[in-house]
Amino acid sequence: MEILSSIVEKIGKSLVLPIGEQFGYLISYKSNIMILEEKFLKLCEKNEAVQQSVGGAEWNQEVVASEVKTWLTNVRERIEEVEKFIEEDVKTNKMCMNGWCPDLKLRYSLGKKAQKNTRAIVELLEEGGKYDRVFNVAPPLKVRSSSTERFKDFESRKAMIRNVLEALRDEKIDMIAICGMGGIGKTEMTKEIARRVKADGLFHEVATTIVSQTPNLTKIQGELAEMLGPRLNAESLQGRAYELYSRLTTSKSVLVILDDVWDPLDLEDVGVYNALKEKGCKILLTSRSEETCNQMRFQKIFPVELLSEDEAWNLFIQMAGDCSNTPNLISIAEQVVRECACLPIAIVTVGSALWNKRDEYEWKAALQELKMSIPQYIPGLHPKVYSSIEFSYNYLKSDEAKSCFLLCCLYPEDYNIPIEHLVRYGVAKRFLNGSSIVEQIRDHVNTIVRNLQRSNLLLDSKWDEYVKMHDIVRDVAISIASRDEHGFMVQFDRGHEEWPQKDTYDIYTTISLLLGEMKGHPNGLKYPKLQFLRLSCLKDSKTLPDNLFNEMNALKMLSLQDGCFSLTSLPPSIQILKNLQMLNLESCRLGDVSAIGTLGKLEILGFRDSEIEEFPHEIGNLSQLKLLDMKGCDSLKRIAAGVLSRLSRLQELYMANFKNWEYTTMMEGNGEGTSNNASLVELIPHFGQMTVLEISVPSIRCLPKEFDFSNSSLRFRINIEDDGSYLFENAIRLNEGEDASDLGKVLLENRSVFGNLKHCDIYNCQHSENIFWLAMVRDLVQLKSLDISKCENIQEIFSNEGDQDKEKVVGGVITLPNLEKINLSSLPRLSGICKSMDSVEVEGGGGSTSSTTLSYKLFSSNTILWLPSLLELHVEKCELLEVVFDLEGLKVIENHQPVVALSQLRILELRYLHGMAHVWKNIPRGFQGFQNLISIVIEKCDNFRSLLPASVAKLLLQLQSLKLRYGELENVIQREDEARDERREDITMSFSSKAHAFEWPSIKMISLAHCPKLKTFYSEIESRMKQKKIDVPEPSVGSSAVRSRDTVGLFNRCLDSCVPGRSTKRSQGNNSCSLKRNKHDINKEVKLTNQDEPNVSETENQTKMCSLFPYYLIESLGNLEVLYARACDSLEVIFELDEGLRDFEESNYIFNNLTRLTLRYLPKLLHIWKKGPRDIKGFNNLRLLRVWTSDSLKYLFTPSIAKLLVKLEEIDVWSCSEMREIIAKESGDEEKRYHVIAFPQVKTLRLHSLPKLECFCNEAIAFIWPSLEDITIVQCEELKMFVPTTSMNTPKLQGVHHTQSETFQPMIEGDLNTTIQHIIKGKVRYSAGKFTGDLAELQVSIAGLGFLELLNGTQRLRSSFSLSSILSLVPPPSLFKPRAMDLAKSIERDDGVAATSDAFHRHLPPELPVPTAFLEKDRQLKPLQWFFLQIWGNGVAS
Repeated sequence: MEILSSIVEKIGKSLVLPIGEQFGYLISYKSNIMILEEKFLKLCEKNEAVQQSVGGAEWNQEVVASEVKTWLTNVRERIEEVEKFIEEDVKTNKMCMNGWCPDLKLRYSLGKKAQKNTRAIVELLEEGGKYDRVFNVAPPLKVRSSSTERFKDFESRKAMIRNVLEALRDEKIDMIAICGMGGIGKTEMTKEIARRVKADGLFHEVATTIVSQTPNLTKIQGELAEMLGPRLNAESLQGRAYELYSRLTTSKSVLVILDDVWDPLDLEDVGVYNALKEKGCKILLTSRSEETCNQMRFQKIFPVELLSEDEAWNLFIQMAGDCSNTPNLISIAEQVVRECACLPIAIVTVGSALWNKRDEYEWKAALQELKMSIPQYIPGLHPKVYSSIEFSYNYLKSDEAKSCFLLCCLYPEDYNIPIEHLVRYGVAKRFLNGSSIVEQIRDHVNTIVRNLQRSNLLLDSKWDEYVKMHDIVRDVAISIASRDEHGFMVQFDRGHEEWPQKDTYDIYTTISLLLGEMKGHPNGLKYPKLQFLRLSCLKDSKTLPDNLFNEMNALKMLSLQDGCFSLTSLPPSIQILKNLQMLNLESCRLGDVSAIGTLGKLEILGFRDSEIEEFPHEIGNLSQLKLLDMKGCDSLKRIAAGVLSRLSRLQELYMANFKNWEYTTMMEGNGEGTSNNASLVELIPHFGQMTVLEISVPSIRCLPKEFDFSNSSLRFRINIEDDGSYLFENAIRLNEGEDASDLGKVLLENRSVFGNLKHCDIYNCQHSENIFWLAMVRDLVQLKSLDISKCENIQEIFSNEGDQDKEKVVGGVITLPNLEKINLSSLPRLSGICKSMDSVEVEGGGGSTSSTTLSYKLFSSNTILWLPSLLELHVEKCELLEVVFDLEGLKVIENHQPVVALSQLRILELRYLHGMAHVWKNIPRGFQGFQNLISIVIEKCDNFRSLLPASVAKLLLQLQSLKLRYGELENVIQREDEARDERREDITMSFSSKAHAFEWPSIKMISLAHCPKLKTFYSEIESRMKQKKIDVPEPSVGSSAVRSRDTVGLFNRCLDSCVPGRSTKRSQGNNSCSLKRNKHDINKEVKLTNQDEPNVSETENQTKMCSLFPYYLIESLGNLEVLYARACDSLEVIFELDEGLRDFEESNYIFNNLTRLTLRYLPKLLHIWKKGPRDIKGFNNLRLLRVWTSDSLKYLFTPSIAKLLVKLEEIDVWSCSEMREIIAKESGDEEKRYHVIAFPQVKTLRLHSLPKLECFCNEAIAFIWPSLEDITIVQCEELKMFVPTTSMNTPKLQGVHHTQSETFQPMIEGDLNTTIQHIIKGKVRYSAGKFTGDLAELQVSIAGLGFLELLNGTQRLRSSFSLSSILSLVPPPSLFKPRAMDLAKSIERDDGVAATSDAFHRHLPPELPVPTAFLEKDRQLKPLQWFFLQIWGNGVAS
């Protein structure tokens, strides 16, 4: 014992961590676990997002990066480890954690493991942040020569065609349009659609005509008629129209394709309209203009997007030939493809021009010509690329639209063009007949931009209030703009470092340049017509030539941006620009800007995102200024007093980041402040003419009372973080330190102040108990959103403070008619919307009434009617709330009209409401409301047992998505009579006598995660009465009895560490009483099914199982597309399809819209499909089946279910410890013989960590896998074969991935069974980290293991053998000495020294050799490493 004590002592001295960290594990173990759970949730969400992205990439046949796969594997393993830690360590030791047993060792261990897992998760999250794009570019695909086939091979086009075909099948849709830019492939798509509809028999005939820009009705009628029969005989248009109508109606079914429609076409004049109304035909139209389609009232419009980058490259390779893929040309070819910008016609024409050109210089020349933006000079360029875009330009109706279009070419390629820039150009160019109101011109320009987008001349940007111009379109626009009549010069050659040299500048009206650095400006240049100069530089210009603006007297617009200036002062020549109306200094570093004060005609002045500290007094001279933009000027410290008061024509002020206002009164007479900084009071004289005000103030009380916010033409934002938007709505925000009740006081003092307020945001205001008074509610008629967060003292939103008679104050009616969104977050004392309105009158017996109130309900029967337009409700971290909607006392009929509550609500999200017992409560009979709810999200609300009363569930006809995460609910839908009995422990949801009490026809997705008590979605009332208790034999590992026994054992171990001597006494009696105790405990368990047999008949199963979806929900949830269930510990069956289906019509399909089924960590799951003897139809569209860590599941599905899964593409089964076969025969199938089962679309099959899996199917069935390409079988150590038959067709399968690193084994003799047998042969019996042989076999197995498996496996041996038995194995030192070193390091790293030394102390065998002193060469070893050398080296090291 002295030797052992010495060893442990040395271990402790050498390896103990710093004292502070050790105590941190002990003291902060609870917070460490909470942090772990928070990070774990984020990791699960990130994992799910990446998984979905990977699924999308694989769906699009992209190649997923290998590092992403590695990350997902690491995440999967970490998730399993953390869940095991939480389930087995944290939850099992809950009593000790709550103070029942102050086990310091346990606390230390929990804290350390939690922190270790947290660190690992943080690293994974950091790495996962890089995987928004998870795929690499796929290798080029071979494309068939036909143009029609070429486009149908592209996924983007195939998806569009599928959608069009689906619309054509819809009996309610007769008119369908395809819109897109000229040359994007609309015509080719219609050709493919025409071929498909005839091949599929959707239409008997297809008649096509090209309408063009100048429609010829005679030609159109003739072309359509001739495709349906002989030529038309009539000569007049009316006669021909009648003949065509007659031909259309006498044909069986006709699809009329009208290609290239520019203007609205009168279908009646053509002869199609009446046939359309009589269902004689349908119309498919293509157009460049969405507006044309809208005017013709087309029911379905499909916009055609650009090709993806991969599709563009594949098309280019096919058109240019393989030469473009050679090493010396590929980089140039990629640049050429980028210049074509994914536009099909551009790619086809450019690629064709370069067909089989192998000269590198020729390719470079072509690339340079593309970049020079004069596409007509590129040899071989198809004229339609240029002419179609030019024609679209010429077709624009107004000069202002053409001007906006050409102005967009002044920006670099692929630039996000601010629409606000176009607005300011429009002001200077006197758009809208020279309107003087900037806001009116803004509306006008935004209308023009929308029309340009509909014409596909401009594209959407990823940012709001921006647009993009397609590169090819921009090239054409520059070419047009460069003509003499327009006089544009646009140069973005990054090689320019000086002003471009031209013979003359007389013709130029507009110049846009990107320069390297402004080194100089030539003298003597004249610009007699120049009106717009736009300059940007790649490098900061420390100096600008003094003469830069000489001879630019006609200049009206000047824009200097993107690093053009870093100056102490502007060049003196700027004062020459007396006609300048717009000056934009964007993203510049500026010093003295007082020279701007000389520009007397200036109307627009912008300093957006510029560094400027002072706004000088001289700016006040700009008497014509209409718009002053200081957005993003964070460094602005001073605005000279009196400047704003002199801007007498100011309409718009953007100054969101400046707060240094002076709050002195106006000096009499001159309107100047009494200090050196400007005051908001200066704006009072011209506040009436202002249309936009964006400012920040220290306090809402600092706003001048004279500001008239009731002006309907005024848009304002106060204290709102600057997001760069110019199209904001009226909003106000109260920030940290303010008293939220001040807002109410301001409103009360001046009822008209915020009559137009639309958005209100209250953040971190700690001094307020309420926000608004009831008296001012009627003044908030425009309010659209209310966001209140982190206000610890807020108790209610509306208060009757100061109101003696609330009914009189509000006129008896309270309503916020336009409020659409409410967000309430981190309000720990919130007890309701308005407490004074929560008291309701409830009728009692004999007609008597009583007043009742519940302290903590968000909405009562009174306040729920205040919000008729509410669309979104988000509530988070409001711990006091017990009920969200308490409708006690609500009158469902008033004035002979039904009362409808929250009928517009679409999104309901509730998170971290730990006190919430009900979402809906006290629903009156006949209640109507919530009919438009489409999404429900409930997360971390762990005090409620059921989500929906049945009466509310019936109303949710539009519900599409239901997500429930981390809760203690037992069912989703509950019958109201059970809800009355809150104290009954064994609540089981009941169901009315009708089989289908509700229906959710719109449901698409149901996600249930971490709901351990969830037993069913909706069950029958009789189900609880059927339950019986019976004695059962010894259950298998993983059953509830064993877990219960483990929990008792763990509790005893906790007591052992606290009560001296208890361990010894208890161990003495273990041998005699353990068997008796175990039998007693087991007999108390309720047997749910015979788990020893995978196939169980209903007569054998004497207990009703917990089914997520009982048979009577099949019709209610028939449109479900995605089902996700995770960590729902009580679920035993997913789909109950047994005897209850006897009344279900055989022609009906069951869950036939389900496409994705994911089941994870369901420990009691016995059946996914629990089916009776009757054949069923359904599940035909299931594409993904993923089942992970469901340790009671013995098989996946039965042959009868397998035959339904005709669209299944991926099967993924992971870590199901009891699974023995994937397909197993079920009860009632004994007489059925399945000779062939086909999985026609399964591409991927993954079987991982299934230690008891013996085969895929044990029946002699021939399997057909025509699409199987990827099969992975890892850690399935009992697998003996795939199927017991040689008849198995896998034509695409190349091999099998196996082992943890997914080693690839090519197919042997083309047979999967033979290949698997080859893999199995010679393998050690090693399963999921546990050795399955006896101790003697273990020693032999260790010798045969690979190095990594030795290290990984030995750490887990304690789960199979005692540490004493393991350490007693003394292999040859020559073999194990070096490996023992690594083993020691591994255990130190993974298990921690403290835990390891403790294990040795308790389990060291007496026969250990006595170690001697350290040798010199071992003095640098850590004691634990030395210790292992002594054990595994049998003492010979000394």
